[in-house]
Amino acid sequence: MEEMKDRIRILTIDDEEPMLRVIRRTLEPEGYHVETCSDAAEGLAILKKGDVDIVITDLMMPDIDGFRITEEALAYNREILVVVITAFSSIESAVRAMKLGAYDFIPKPFDPEYLLLVVKKAVEKKRLRTENIGLRRELGDRDYLKDIIGISRPVQHVLRLIEKVSSTDGNVLIIGESGVGKELVARAIHYGSRRREAPFLPINCSALPDNLLESELFGYEKGAFTGAVNQKKGLLESADGGTIFLDEVGSISQVMQAKLLRFLQDRSFIRLGGNEMVQVDVRIISATNEDLSESVKNGSFRKDLFYRLNVIPIEVPPLRERRDDIPLLIRHFIGRYSIKMGKMINGISEEAEEMLLRYRWDGNVRELENVIERAITLTDGNMILPRDLPEEIRSYQERPLCNESPYPDDITLLELERLHIRKILERTGGNKSRAARILGIDYSTLLRKLKAMDH
Repeated sequence: MEEMKDRIRILTIDDEEPMLRVIRRTLEPEGYHVETCSDAAEGLAILKKGDVDIVITDLMMPDIDGFRITEEALAYNREILVVVITAFSSIESAVRAMKLGAYDFIPKPFDPEYLLLVVKKAVEKKRLRTENIGLRRELGDRDYLKDIIGISRPVQHVLRLIEKVSSTDGNVLIIGESGVGKELVARAIHYGSRRREAPFLPINCSALPDNLLESELFGYEKGAFTGAVNQKKGLLESADGGTIFLDEVGSISQVMQAKLLRFLQDRSFIRLGGNEMVQVDVRIISATNEDLSESVKNGSFRKDLFYRLNVIPIEVPPLRERRDDIPLLIRHFIGRYSIKMGKMINGISEEAEEMLLRYRWDGNVRELENVIERAITLTDGNMILPRDLPEEIRSYQERPLCNESPYPDDITLLELERLHIRKILERTGGNKSRAARILGIDYSTLLRKLKAMDH
C-alpha cells in the first residue's frame, strides 16, 4: 500500500484556498502526491493532460461546477475516481454526483480523519482494480472469466485450468465445498468453449427423486405415465450442442448412475415410454461437495461412472484459503446489491471489513454474498458498519493460543498434527466431514492425512 501511495496522483479542485490548504496538509504527510487548483477550468486542463488517479472536487463553484468536472473526468478516463465535497444540507446533490459516476462524497464540514479514510478506500479500490485488470490481461482478457472474482493464487490456478479445459470437450468434475462457486466455474467453461452459442442447462441432482430426475434428463413420450399428456424433451435433448451441468452428482442413486453411465458411453438415450434412440452432442460438467473416490471405495458410487465423469478434475478452493480475495468480493457484492436495492452504498468501514476478513466462512462465497446483501438492506447510512453485520460475525474470535502446551517439548510437528486430528475425530464421533470443517481443511485432504497415519 505504501508503494501504491507514491504512485497515486490526487488533483483537488476548490475555489476556496483555505479548503485546498486543509486537504493538502491532511494528505501530503501521508505520502500522497497532491496537486491543488482553485480554478475549475484550469483543473479540467490538468485532467486532460493525464496522470491523475483521484479527483477531489467541490460541487458548488462559479462557472464550472463539480457535476461537470465529474462528467468530464470520467469521459476522459473511466479509471479516475472522483470524490465530491458538498455542504451537509445538500446531500441530494452528492447523490446526483454519484449517479453521474462519482466514487464517494464528503460532507462539509469534515473531519480530516474522515478525508483520509475516504482517500485510503479509493486507493485500495485502485489497487484491487489494477491487480484484477492485470490478471485478466495475463489470461487474455477472456470475457467468460469475468464473473469469477479473485486475484489470489488459488483462484488464478482455477482460472488457468478453465482456460485450458474450455478448448476441449472432455467431461469435467468440479470439486469443492458448498458455496464456493462451482456453477460459476461450469458456466465459464461452457462460455469459453466452442459450445458457447448453444444452451448451458444446470440441474441439481440432489433436489429431485429418481423418477423426476430421469424424466428431466431424458424426457418422456405422451402417455409414459399419468399426467404425460404430451411428448416432452429432456434437458439432454434440449442442450444438444451445448453443456449439461450436473450439480451434486454424488447424490444420485445406483439406478440413475447406471442410466447416466449408459448415456455417457455413446451419448444416446431413449425417452421414458419410448422406443426410439435419441443421439445428442452434449458436454457433461459435474460437481460435487463430496469425496467421490471415497464413495467409490464404500460402494455408494460406481467406479466406472466416476472415471467417466472425472476426466478433468478442477478443485475450487474454499474462501478461507483465498482470503486475499475477500476485499474484492466485498466491493463486488456492494456494487451489485446497491444497484439492485437502489441505495447509494459507498463502501464498508475498516472495522467491519476487518471482522469479515477474520471470520471463518463455513458457507464460503455464497455466505459472504448473503451477509453483504443483508447489511445493505439493514444499513441506514451510505457505508456498511459493524452494527449492520450478523452477531456471529461481530462476536467471532479465533481461538487464542494456550500459554502452556499439554504436549512434550520435543514432540515433532507431524506428531502434533496427528494427535490433534485424532482428538477432533474423537470429538465428532468419527464424522470425517465435520472433523474436516473444524480442522479447516478439505475432506479429501483429511482422508489423505488419515491414510498416511495408517502407514
